[in-house]
Amino acid sequence: GFSASQYAREGFFELCKVMAVNFAVLWLTTRMTKEEDARKPLFTAGVLALLTESMIFAAIAFSKLGLYISRFGFTPLRLQSTWLVCVLFMGCLLWTVSFLSGKKTMRLWMIFGAVTLIGLQYVPV
Repeated sequence: GFSASQYAREGFFELCKVMAVNFAVLWLTTRMTKEEDARKPLFTAGVLALLTESMIFAAIAFSKLGLYISRFGFTPLRLQSTWLVCVLFMGCLLWTVSFLSGKKTMRLWMIFGAVTLIGLQYVPV
C-alpha cells in the first residue's frame, strides 16, 4: 500500500539512483573502450539499451510525478523534481544522439538545463 506521495517520491529517488549508476557505467565504458571496439554491434547495442532503459525510467518517474501533481497540485519542490526528470531524460536523448552521430552534445544539454532552470523561476506556483 503506497500513497500517491510515497509512490512519486520512491519513483523519483529510484530514478536518481539508476541514472547515477547508468551515467557512470556509460561514461566509464565509452572512455575505456578502444575506438575499433566501440563501433562493434554488440557494444553499440549495449550502450543504446542502457540509454533507452534510462529514458524509460525517466518516463515512469515523470508519470508518477504527474499522478502526484494531479492529485495534490503543484508546489515548488514538485515542479523542481519534474524539471530534473525532464533534464535527465534530455541528457539520455542527447547522449544517444552523440553516440550515434559522433557530435558533441554536452554543451547543448547544459544550455537546455540552464535555460529551463531560468524559465522555471518564472512559473507561478
